[in-house]
Amino acid sequence: MQPVRIAAGDGAGELLNYLQKELIEANTDRDLFKVNREQEDGLIAVECTKKDKYRENKTFLEQLSQVLADYLITAYDGMLLNRIAKKNYGYLKPDERREIILIAQKKIKDNDQNIFDTVIRIRRKNLVTKKLTDFLNHSNHIILEGFVTFRMQEYVKELEEIMDWAVRQYLIEKEYQEFIKLLTCFVQMQKPKFRCVHIIAEKDSSFSIYDENMERISEQWLIDLAGEHADGIIKEEDLLISFLISAAPRQIIMHNISDIRNKELIDTIMQVFSGRVTAFND
Repeated sequence: MQPVRIAAGDGAGELLNYLQKELIEANTDRDLFKVNREQEDGLIAVECTKKDKYRENKTFLEQLSQVLADYLITAYDGMLLNRIAKKNYGYLKPDERREIILIAQKKIKDNDQNIFDTVIRIRRKNLVTKKLTDFLNHSNHIILEGFVTFRMQEYVKELEEIMDWAVRQYLIEKEYQEFIKLLTCFVQMQKPKFRCVHIIAEKDSSFSIYDENMERISEQWLIDLAGEHADGIIKEEDLLISFLISAAPRQIIMHNISDIRNKELIDTIMQVFSGRVTAFND
């Protein structure tokens, strides 16, 4: 069984360590594989030393392909995403493209993905593994960067979809931050109508509003926001934001924040009223 020789360019040292860890250290039979760096040409040679363990070359190549696939989708994703960003989003500024790439990388590596994302992640790896196995069945020499560039077009298409998603997320966040700045400026221009406002999150997702003396707020402008029977209670998150912007209190004290399911609401209040908010989980 001939060794498989892998050219990894500047990443040869990193790949050597990775293969030793995944093929040798992680294997119960540490003598099953041999991984060496051939100094004369910089190639990394990988071979199976016990033919009785792998009577068919196919089994060895499948295991090597799985390990290489894990390495490729980790070590080369940054390069591929950068290429996609320059090709498809060249009109964006370099710093904007870098932010989008970071969003895409987080999406790819996120360990808290839902079942759908996890299935797609597994499918992406299987796609690369199959391509590697097919290639190594016909050649015992592989140049990783060339393989990534010319043999992983389907995988690149998947990355392009992730980049499209990342761009949308970036634009949504950018619009959100601009909206926050607008609200912040508006609040700073407002004359405070209350010295202090207490917001108590209720179990039914509504909010009870009290003034500094812990008396329910039920003035006319609150009734206009929440309806005729407001009675110091706001049942919608948007109305809570509208109330706070109109009231522009000097201090906001939030209670029972663990009962607020929408954490973005807390972040919005914290940003718009920066320095004025105190939150408790009482």
